[in-house]
Amino acid sequence: MNTDRLRRAPLALCLLLLCGASSAAMPAYEHHVKLTPDNSVIGNYPADKKPILTVKSGATVRIDTGGGNRWGDEDAMSWIAKQGIKLNAEETVAIQEIVRVVKETPRQAGIQSGHLIVGPIAVEGAMPGDTLEVRIKSVVPRIPYGTVGGRPGRGGIPDDVKEPFSFVVGFDAKRTIGQFMPDIAVPLAPFMGVMGTLPAASEGANRRSGPPGLFGGNLDCKELVDGTTLFLPVFHPGGLFYTGDAHAAQGDGEITVNAIETANTAVLQFIMHKNTGLKVPRAETPTHYISFGLDPDLDNAMTMAIRETNTFLAETKQLPFERAFALGSIGIDFRVTQVVDDTKGIHAMIPKSLFLKDKTQFWAPAPKGR
Repeated sequence: MNTDRLRRAPLALCLLLLCGASSAAMPAYEHHVKLTPDNSVIGNYPADKKPILTVKSGATVRIDTGGGNRWGDEDAMSWIAKQGIKLNAEETVAIQEIVRVVKETPRQAGIQSGHLIVGPIAVEGAMPGDTLEVRIKSVVPRIPYGTVGGRPGRGGIPDDVKEPFSFVVGFDAKRTIGQFMPDIAVPLAPFMGVMGTLPAASEGANRRSGPPGLFGGNLDCKELVDGTTLFLPVFHPGGLFYTGDAHAAQGDGEITVNAIETANTAVLQFIMHKNTGLKVPRAETPTHYISFGLDPDLDNAMTMAIRETNTFLAETKQLPFERAFALGSIGIDFRVTQVVDDTKGIHAMIPKSLFLKDKTQFWAPAPKGR
């Protein structure tokens, strides 16, 4: 592609050029969860929803999710055509599916909008006190664009936003970029903003999906891409996993309240670990361990992230408090995950390279009594 010519082209032409690129081969999977009204919920985690799928520990599941723009504003196909977006047959079917699901998915009383999420998926034998390991095999956009926007009263500077705004970002899958403007491209790094187990009963029967929590949920952590792993506490039999809020790319902070909002297909492997006692989500990338801090107050989220990091270092590396705290100060980055989901997030990036003899792969706490 002639990039100089692309820089001079109007945005609508850029979108036409960028769409329709092929993606990498999908990993093998045993189960396929399609996006349907029966498989979906909007804006909450209903405690009484029966599992849409029950799998054995070790199973790999393909999950088709939805998202991408405000589907109720006008006819989706007309809106897409106005943006200069060209769809292939598979993408057209995906968008028609999303439109139908958004329209037909039942709403809980008092919850008319929010994340379109899929679930729950149960894992055989999972019980409270266990850990659900979610290996992220693949996350790929189902549609060739996403949107990002903001509105008054929301985001990191809510009083500064005077009028709602929204921008379309076309995808070039071959070059893994999103074209924000003719001369500005954002690297694509698709991930699921929401991944979590059913929240504890103490959080209510229809807990909103917006704020993350000890169950995970709307963590909006951009590190959770292909090849990474999320560890989640289990609060109910089966674990009852939900996912949604599909993103194509995001900056730490997610400051407008949006990432590049799109629709993804995620391929996830579920592995159960018994009696770990894990109480807060953790994660692992090829190069880092991740601890989370979550609280409506960002300072408190930072405090929690520091303490969780100290706990991790004590449990897995046998470091006493003073050593762990000191290591955190000289070798660990504490990043703002997001500041827009009511419950704010900090995530600690703990480099594996710090541990010269580290061979550990699984790092949730060992079962009690071991």
